[in-house]
Amino acid sequence: MKYTRFASIVVLFLVVASVAWGASGYDIKEMNSSIVISPEGVYQVDERIAMDFHVPLHGFYRVLPVEYLFEDSQREDVKVRVTKVKASDTFTVMREGSYITIRVGDANRTVVGPQQYGISYNYDIGADPHEEYDEFYYNIVGEDWEVPIGKFTFSITFPFPISADRVSLTRGFWGSTTAQGLRWQLSGDGTVLTGESTRLEPGEAITVRAEMPDGYFTARKDWQAVYRIVFLVLSLVLVALAWYFWHAYGRDKDLIIVPRFEAPDGMSPLDVGYIIDESLDPRDVTSMIFYWADKGCLTIVEEGKKFSFIKGHDPKNASKHEKQIFDAFFASGTNGVVKTADLEGRFFQAYQKLKKTVDSHYRGERALASSRSRNKAALITLFMLVPAIGYALILTGNYLGPVTLVLIAVAIGVSIPLLLITHVMMRSWHIRKAVGKLFWPLVFLFVIVFGWVFLIVTGWIVDSPMDDILFGATLLMVANAPMGFLAIVTKQRSDYGRRRLEEVLGFRDFIEKVEIDELKRMIDSDPNYYYHMLSFAIVLGLEKKWAKKFDSITIEPPNWYVGTHTVWNAMVLSSMLSRCNTALVSSVITSPKASPGSRFGGSSFGGGGFSGGGFGGGGGGAW
Repeated sequence: MKYTRFASIVVLFLVVASVAWGASGYDIKEMNSSIVISPEGVYQVDERIAMDFHVPLHGFYRVLPVEYLFEDSQREDVKVRVTKVKASDTFTVMREGSYITIRVGDANRTVVGPQQYGISYNYDIGADPHEEYDEFYYNIVGEDWEVPIGKFTFSITFPFPISADRVSLTRGFWGSTTAQGLRWQLSGDGTVLTGESTRLEPGEAITVRAEMPDGYFTARKDWQAVYRIVFLVLSLVLVALAWYFWHAYGRDKDLIIVPRFEAPDGMSPLDVGYIIDESLDPRDVTSMIFYWADKGCLTIVEEGKKFSFIKGHDPKNASKHEKQIFDAFFASGTNGVVKTADLEGRFFQAYQKLKKTVDSHYRGERALASSRSRNKAALITLFMLVPAIGYALILTGNYLGPVTLVLIAVAIGVSIPLLLITHVMMRSWHIRKAVGKLFWPLVFLFVIVFGWVFLIVTGWIVDSPMDDILFGATLLMVANAPMGFLAIVTKQRSDYGRRRLEEVLGFRDFIEKVEIDELKRMIDSDPNYYYHMLSFAIVLGLEKKWAKKFDSITIEPPNWYVGTHTVWNAMVLSSMLSRCNTALVSSVITSPKASPGSRFGGSSFGGGGFSGGGFGGGGGGAW
């Protein structure tokens, strides 16, 4: 009966072992861990593992804990930095919750039979937290290995001698305080601890604890705390300097606006549109169509919902940029006839070239802003790099690496919208209505808040301390929001620019506010006065107001328009203008279709102790 029972137990054991073997498909024959501890307390780990794959598998993986959250309020949570990861084969590093996984092998290749793998990494738990002593408390084997480890050997090299009576090793399941199955020894000079263990079952750990006198590890400089102070002071100084540049070189003199009933001398609608906001917009270009029509340079033909333009004579006394855009416009068509469809794609490049021509026209003696103020504005823009670099160093100054560069790029990316929104907000501030003067500051505030939240989330993703994240993100936005604003508004108008803008705003003021009685007198002396002013009203965004003023005034149809309207008045013309201008703007901004070769697109990030009670450990297996 005894033999029968014994045989049954053996059979049961073999069946269980067979199932377990079949489930895993591999064995771990031997593992060696070599750890070198730096004077600052960083563990430089090198692990070698011999495996035997019974079925085709891709390779080996190693799981390491990197976050320790303690319920004891007296203990600070620990976030480990794992850096300088290397492996004997292709590898990836992935973060999953409180662990990182180092996966070695190729997803497109499988291997069978004996395999050798090696990984190395730096494991940094930070400065020693104990005030009375320093310690090394580390799980050289963790509890999370999938299969048994046939044999385990290790060596730990300390930076300075330690005392053997302050060293303890434990082996077993979590909580074990025994060292059964372990053999170890400390070298004569007290710096190298070596040892080996018999077969380790899944769930068993080996933990080493060594206690050293306080100050054994070299005190670390908390560079992130230093960077907080340095960049706070630098940012305050730069904000103050940016304000000084604006106050001394960027403030504009008050504009003196006198209404005028004629366009400024020598200025086309394109020039008026450029001067009022110092940029070239599609509307600045399309307004020229109606300007040329009034001058007899083209005829507008409307058929259904489509428009075409028939060339007349060339513009007289035209500037270089006016002649350039006129020639490019009709070069888009055939035999002096251009349809809106002809402009799509073809006219876009001419529009881009025109920007350069207009910019060069308003340089030198015709510069709209003083060069000194522009230089100061550029300098303020460069100032914004300092808080951006500060954000990255405050978050990663103790662990400089590729993530630092990524955070600098993120900080710059968050700062750029501050410049863009300020540019859009301020370029036409002098003609914005009350609603716009309320709306755009709210948009600016939203960009600040959104950028601040984005910086916090980014810092959380890269696992920086929350205190540093909040400080760095707040410093960046509080410094770069005013500097971004000052970089845009520090652009003092030149005498020429101020005089021309006063003329444009005076003309705009007349179109917007002129009384009906005065308009009737002007129409009586010049029946085409409405059409002479029309293109300028368009570029100033006042064409509807201009048409509405003529509701009660009879105007003759223009000789430059051919259509199907049987009834003609200012509102009918305004409707036609809206349709035509919409079609033109759409055509102007349509870029050529990209060829397949011009497209491009965009990893995972690379007094005693007990078993499992230290840092490190984790586990691993095959995949």
